[in-house]
Amino acid sequence: MQRLQSWSTYIGALGVAMLVAALLLFIISDIPRNVLLLFGGIGVVLIAFYFITRPRDETRQASNVRIASQGANVLLIAVAVIGIVGAINYIANRQFKQRFDVTANQEHTLSSQTVQVLGALQEQVKVTGFFTPDTLQQRQEAEKLLKDYQAKSDKLVVQYVDPDENPTLALKYDNALPGTVVFENSKGDRTEKVYNAGENSFTNAILKVTQTQQPAIYFTSGQGELLADNFDTNGLGAVVDMLKQLNYKVQPLNLVTISSTLPADTRALVIAGATKPFSAESEKLIQNYLDNGGRVMLLAHPNSSVGLTDTLKTWGLVLENNLVLDPARNYLGNAPVPVFLQFPESPVTLHLDQYGVFFPGARAISETNSTDKMATALFTTTDQSCAKSDFEKLQQPQQIQCEASDAKGPFVVGYALEGAGSGANPDQHARLLVIGNAAFATNQWMTKQDSLGNQQLFVNAIHWLAGQEQLIAIPPRDPNTRPLTTMTGTELNLVAGTSIILIPLAALVIGILLWWKRR
Repeated sequence: MQRLQSWSTYIGALGVAMLVAALLLFIISDIPRNVLLLFGGIGVVLIAFYFITRPRDETRQASNVRIASQGANVLLIAVAVIGIVGAINYIANRQFKQRFDVTANQEHTLSSQTVQVLGALQEQVKVTGFFTPDTLQQRQEAEKLLKDYQAKSDKLVVQYVDPDENPTLALKYDNALPGTVVFENSKGDRTEKVYNAGENSFTNAILKVTQTQQPAIYFTSGQGELLADNFDTNGLGAVVDMLKQLNYKVQPLNLVTISSTLPADTRALVIAGATKPFSAESEKLIQNYLDNGGRVMLLAHPNSSVGLTDTLKTWGLVLENNLVLDPARNYLGNAPVPVFLQFPESPVTLHLDQYGVFFPGARAISETNSTDKMATALFTTTDQSCAKSDFEKLQQPQQIQCEASDAKGPFVVGYALEGAGSGANPDQHARLLVIGNAAFATNQWMTKQDSLGNQQLFVNAIHWLAGQEQLIAIPPRDPNTRPLTTMTGTELNLVAGTSIILIPLAALVIGILLWWKRR
């Protein structure tokens, strides 16, 4: 018995350590609950063993009983407070849907676009998440986000299934793998799989299964344009993939093959980087399309003849044959790649101020005459910019700088225009977007890490042209991290000294003073 008493303190300490370890592992890891319960149970048994076998001082027995009684009262009060707080939290979570997001960048709040989409739902959307115990973290992320969605709409019906336990249901959705979330419309004839829990992915999946039509975007070909199905550096494959993910149908269209009008399902026409001028017949097709409320995006390289002069004149614009340099605000010190950080209020430029936009080689666009069209200058260079028109001299790197003889800025390199058509549908407002650069949309630039603004611009533009403003792309949230590496050496030393030396020393001094006073 004496040997057990001599070891009781160590056994009790081991029990406390196992109990604390089980609690910490429960909070920070995905270890199965039965293993944690085993750890905690052994810890409780070892602590109980300590109380049974510990040495007892008979002279202090009465005092210990009184102290134990007081401790028990304090413990009961603490348990009661925790129980009351837990009950209030449970009731509030069940009865009240209001939530408050106090994070600096509202990272736990759904975007206005998602809220608008959820509020417009007219039919139920069935959501099935396929998760196994190995994908528990993915399930928790998806479940948390879907709860936010359900708080905004009662049209979402959510269930979670283990594909190993229910292979028949997984097979129904083309053998859905663990970690997949399937969205399905009320009729069950349209489904969309999502493989990562993100607001953009979930919202777009809801749109894809509930939209009755798939808007068609046609990219012109045959005039030396950038190719929509090309994934080389000068292709448009990356932006086309983005549009397809947003439920757009993307098709190439050679205007030479069109006899009278554009396809009836054309929601927007994109002319990206044409290097040959359009024929009079093709220009007439485009002009008639705009007159009847059509939507066109024109992206024009510097030093390339696009044609369409009469069409642009009708809209009050002319493409200048020059290259804009901006020494004051550019991309990584490259004057021919102007950067834009401030934008007018327009659906096309929504959210761009968070990232900025850059155009690798841009030409100026001028307003030539007053029209009935409403024009918005989207991208304006600084007053230190210049425009060079001698392209032969620009072949020499030393000539790519502003000179006294160059035209002085600021210059506008992008316009968004809207106006009533003059054709068969005068009440249908036509829209025209003209940007004096096409390279920004190519795979070479769209796949760069700092091209979020350019990606946002292209998708915003397509949504605006297609009349899908409610789908303006949901921008990724800034994680709002505040790393210590941004602090100065003095500030780091202050933090280290306070947390490692000052606070522990203060606790030690207070403890010594209390011990001395009691003594």
